[in-house]
Amino acid sequence: MNAALLILIAAPLAACLLSLVVRTRPAMERLQLGHAVVLWAAMAAVVAGVVMGGHGGSHGEGGVSFGPLLHTDPLSAFMDLMLAFVGGTALVYASGYMGEELSRGHLNFPRYRRFFIYFDLFLFAMMLAVNLDNIALMWIAVEASTISAALSVGFDRTKAALEAGWKYIVLNFVGIALALFGTVLVYYTSEHVLGVSMEALSWVSLHRVAGELNPVVLKMAFVFVMIGYGTKAGVAPMHTWLPDAHAEAPTPISAMLSGLMLNLGLYAVLRLKSIVDPAVGPAFAGSIMLSLGLLSMAIAAAFMLIQRDYKRLLAYSSIEHMGIAFIGLGVGGPLGLFGGFFHMINHALAKSAAFYAAGMVLLRHGHKMIDRVTGLARQTPAIGGGLLLAAIALAGLPPFGLFVSEVLIATAAYRHHHGIAYLFLALLALAFATLIAPLTRMALGKPVEAQLAVAHGSDRLMTSALGINLAAMSVIGLLMPAFFLDLFMPMTALFEAKAGLP
Repeated sequence: MNAALLILIAAPLAACLLSLVVRTRPAMERLQLGHAVVLWAAMAAVVAGVVMGGHGGSHGEGGVSFGPLLHTDPLSAFMDLMLAFVGGTALVYASGYMGEELSRGHLNFPRYRRFFIYFDLFLFAMMLAVNLDNIALMWIAVEASTISAALSVGFDRTKAALEAGWKYIVLNFVGIALALFGTVLVYYTSEHVLGVSMEALSWVSLHRVAGELNPVVLKMAFVFVMIGYGTKAGVAPMHTWLPDAHAEAPTPISAMLSGLMLNLGLYAVLRLKSIVDPAVGPAFAGSIMLSLGLLSMAIAAAFMLIQRDYKRLLAYSSIEHMGIAFIGLGVGGPLGLFGGFFHMINHALAKSAAFYAAGMVLLRHGHKMIDRVTGLARQTPAIGGGLLLAAIALAGLPPFGLFVSEVLIATAAYRHHHGIAYLFLALLALAFATLIAPLTRMALGKPVEAQLAVAHGSDRLMTSALGINLAAMSVIGLLMPAFFLDLFMPMTALFEAKAGLP
């Protein structure tokens, strides 16, 4: 299990380095598809090791470890599950999508190869960040993911893409600088308890002594970390980079940004929350997360109403869904925490699937205008059906898991405060209408323009990635795997949830 953790983290870096010497498109496809298989296999081994209660050497805590710095507890394993699964399907999808762009002459082979170098670096940085047992090194890994993602956002080199990439860099670098100051404050208070040592930066050690840390300093640290990593998570009012970046990035990167990077920002916030809660009580951090979650839902629902670009529509939907997760995790308690965690993984699957379908639409129509794309289910049933299923899931309708998570979060909010629950449900209804109407029209309307041809090999890879995501989100919506509970129960224990899970 310990070796599997190292393989899981090292696989994207190895794929990146091997990409430097690849000379043909078939060789690149074989490399990236092999990379996806290795990710899935290593992830399964790591998650199994954590679920079965593996122990990691020097840490002395439940989980899987490799050396003094790499440690995977249930929360890290939960992130590994998301990163490896969605990252793997994104690799399959990108092999077809970027291969089609190469075939059409929209990019030459050096740029095609550069895309996968950036992609693999992005995935490596995220995978490293969630498995580091060190608050400072995690910040460095998150910063690395920001840089590699910035290179990918402006990859198309159009004026709009470069502007989006620049906005992404400026806002996220400001945010990450504030997160660094919060990290320094955590170390300032921890070294008074744990001494001037690496242990004062260890998540395991910090959680063990959380009750002894200075509550005033921790409150200040959480505010800075919330603003800093909250920018990366795309919550309002730090969300302004997100619609442009998600809309202008190559579609495989859009799927990674919405499905994975936003959750990485939330993961970093949750790590600090697990230390702040025992020291100052859950109400402080919870109320901040709850407020930002409601604000994010309100802003996203309003802007979704006026969108005419289907990728920007999905980008604003990501802001809404991150707001929902923040509300569940902010309200807390077994229902809220379970709902928040379950919402994170279901949104990762559904939103990446929606972007996969959107990218296939873009290749066939050559534009992103909602009004000009109708009748997909008649023209290309696989794409139209996939987009419709993803839209139904994102709208929070049964039988998909987002329906379950939203019901749990609404119930937790009602127990917390009736007014919050009513506001949450009202914002859900508004977001439902503004998302489902345009996407349903795209899938079920009357075709108004012909489609461009896509090579069979590229289409097969993209359709496979879409199908895998749709199948996964259907399975966990209808029949939750037993190992989810084995991950979620200790995850909620990090936040002092006393009652049993639903």
